[in-house]
Amino acid sequence: MNFVNAKELSLDEPVHVCDPTSDAFAEAAALRGFGHVVPVALFGGVPTWITASIEASRAVMEVNPDISKDSANWAALRRGEVPRSWPLLSLVTGRNMATTEGADHLRLRRMLTHAFTNKRIAAVVPRLSAIADELLDTLAGHDGPIDLKANYSYPLPMRMICEYFGITDPAEQEELGREYEILFDAGATDEERLRADADLEDTLTRHIADKRAHPDERLTSTLIRIREEDGDRLTERELIDTLRVMLAAGHETTVNAIANTVVGLLTHPDQLALLRDGTRPWSAAVDAGLHWSAPIKCVYMRYALRDTDICGTTVRAGEPIATMIAGAHRNGGVNGTTTGDAARFDITRSYRGHIGFGAGVHFCIGAPLARQEIAIGLERLFTRFPTLRLAVEPAELTHIASPAINGLVDLPVHLT
Repeated sequence: MNFVNAKELSLDEPVHVCDPTSDAFAEAAALRGFGHVVPVALFGGVPTWITASIEASRAVMEVNPDISKDSANWAALRRGEVPRSWPLLSLVTGRNMATTEGADHLRLRRMLTHAFTNKRIAAVVPRLSAIADELLDTLAGHDGPIDLKANYSYPLPMRMICEYFGITDPAEQEELGREYEILFDAGATDEERLRADADLEDTLTRHIADKRAHPDERLTSTLIRIREEDGDRLTERELIDTLRVMLAAGHETTVNAIANTVVGLLTHPDQLALLRDGTRPWSAAVDAGLHWSAPIKCVYMRYALRDTDICGTTVRAGEPIATMIAGAHRNGGVNGTTTGDAARFDITRSYRGHIGFGAGVHFCIGAPLARQEIAIGLERLFTRFPTLRLAVEPAELTHIASPAINGLVDLPVHLT
């Protein structure tokens, strides 16, 4: 692909206005005409650089002494130029392992590492399978089209991650789901997002208070014990923000990963056949789905500590960088795939090097749990309903209007 002269690009003159309602892959293709790293105006008018290729995305996400995760290094934020109502502001400014680095990042990550070991994940597989079967039992015998996202791909990971933290009340789980949905909804008003942000803070504060009064062996209680034993290891603000980001990452991404992969399998029946006859394991569909249609459009934010060259483009000190995920995969680059190959759902290929779970020291700590949720969720679904099919044409599926999430509003299917 012939790029425009990267030396002429500047964040002072964005060349594209990102549209949260647009197709993630079409927008990525348009951006790559400008280069690997492109100056854009995000939803809400926030100017940023955005990576438009997997090479650039990996360059930003891997360890780089010239790039920071700390929003204190965002010059425009320091100057008060980022609107308080910007939907992702609380996520990029919170104090958690996704927004810290160095010793602080290591300190916060270590507190959670024990919760996502292979041994701990294996222990919850029976419960995960039971939740999947329970949800599918409620669908059996249903006549007519049904929204598979609302009735299966959403509640499966939502219930699992909530139980992981000790949130077992269905009403509290629904409350959290509504609050996160508004925060990621590009169609929500500024007032609605600010209210949802405040409501989420209240919900998590009440949850922490409940676990202080009624501790258990789940993850929130573990973090509270760490906080009470040594406040220097975990502040109250870090406790709340850790819950905020882990609950968001633990359900929103997996919800859409399951739904997107279901679409990939239903529109590529030859690949589904390889899973059904045992030629390939259901785990093979996980990486194929994450590469074909990752649930994350972009990861926000990284910041240049000094003038930094990224794939031939200079990002000036203090400027932010959004890292493209879903669209970057369609650029090829994984194991030598071409752009055409990258756009095909293919469970037979190796996807080592994909960035569906991130990269570098910020690689998703919950990836082992997410992999099990996707693989078990798919295997249980297609085993229970072997003639599952879309209730609409693929082109009729409606995508979420979001600057961060690549997913579907709903997924209408016929079960039999």
